[in-house]
Amino acid sequence: MIVTVATFTESGAQLEEGVRHVQEEVVPAIRGAKGLVAGYWVVDREHGQRLSIMAWESPEAMSAAMPSVMASVKNTRDAAGRDQQRSPDSSQRYEVVAQV
Repeated sequence: MIVTVATFTESGAQLEEGVRHVQEEVVPAIRGAKGLVAGYWVVDREHGQRLSIMAWESPEAMSAAMPSVMASVKNTRDAAGRDQQRSPDSSQRYEVVAQV
């Protein structure tokens, strides 16, 4: 199993747009993705940070699922006339060595 963590540093309207993007575009697109064990999107408004944390059965499962997720998000944004969502400031992948 792997966990990916994407970090976004934002403030004000940009931060709130990021939260809206996750709730209205990302979550519906990724819900039920094959190989996704869990997903958490967290925000620290005081310090202007958002994290996207996803656990996947394997790197292969993530690689197989993400193209269709990204295409769905893009189609939703295009239909609403929104610009492309910005990329994360950093992205990390971790091997899971224990869980409860």
